[in-house]
Amino acid sequence: MLGLFILFATALALISLIGSAALLFSIHRPRRKTFAVALALDCPTEPGDLDLVGEEATFNLPGPGQGYTSPGWIIQGQQSQGPTVVVLHGHRDSRYGALYRAKMLAPYARRIVVFDWPGHGDCTAPWMVFGEREVEDVLAVLDGLPADEHAAKPAVLFGYSLGAQIAIKTAALHPDRFAGVIADAPYRPWHSPIRMRMKRMHLPASLFIYPIAAYYLMRGYLPGFDRLKFAERLQCPLLVIHGTHDPTCPFEEGLELADAAPQGTFVPVEGGGHINLYGHDGETYRAALETFFAGLDGAGA
Repeated sequence: MLGLFILFATALALISLIGSAALLFSIHRPRRKTFAVALALDCPTEPGDLDLVGEEATFNLPGPGQGYTSPGWIIQGQQSQGPTVVVLHGHRDSRYGALYRAKMLAPYARRIVVFDWPGHGDCTAPWMVFGEREVEDVLAVLDGLPADEHAAKPAVLFGYSLGAQIAIKTAALHPDRFAGVIADAPYRPWHSPIRMRMKRMHLPASLFIYPIAAYYLMRGYLPGFDRLKFAERLQCPLLVIHGTHDPTCPFEEGLELADAAPQGTFVPVEGGGHINLYGHDGETYRAALETFFAGLDGAGA
């Protein structure tokens, strides 16, 4: 009996370690959505595919040695006096997927900026750090934009999923740089998407979360990760849009983030899943954006 117990415990430990290692690898080095992948998925591969006008840009991101480069576009918006909106894409997406958001945001912005996160798309950085280092990448992208008469005007961050939680942290840490944050399907603790994924697969989440947590603790990533603390510190308006049937980022966490922000607004999308909320209920989404950007104009942003 003891032998069987030891065999079972060893097998469980191996499953936990191997599964956790695979998850860690997929988090930090996901499958890249490059031009070829976007083409195969019938996604837009340039702004013109969505009747947008934009110019290619290469942004210099901080990192060892000479740092890294990230390709992107600076896209013309329809509001000459509107803000610059920086789109922060989700995990396993890239600037190609962000083009859909640029189309959606064009009526409210002067220009929209899209780029690839480290470890995504065609960024030369081999991995990302799950939102802990990427705050500096956002600032580097802003600093790399062409200077004009609106250069000193605070920008708006639009993030979805992974990008949403990074947007909240970035604006909280650098309040002078941002006039507002739009968070589409955000989450609070780092493990929420993993826990939800394991639930869909009918696997015990703790089997993988605890080994990953131990690794993150050793690397110093975990202290202070909870995005609720950053939402509480926001000095600009926060709009959270969340699908009521989101299978990846808990709906309740989006509501908690909006409630915690001093100027938070929560817009539920009934029956909406993860990410494609605009396609699910465009009327609700457009109304939320119009109200948000009108409020920025009223505040003189």
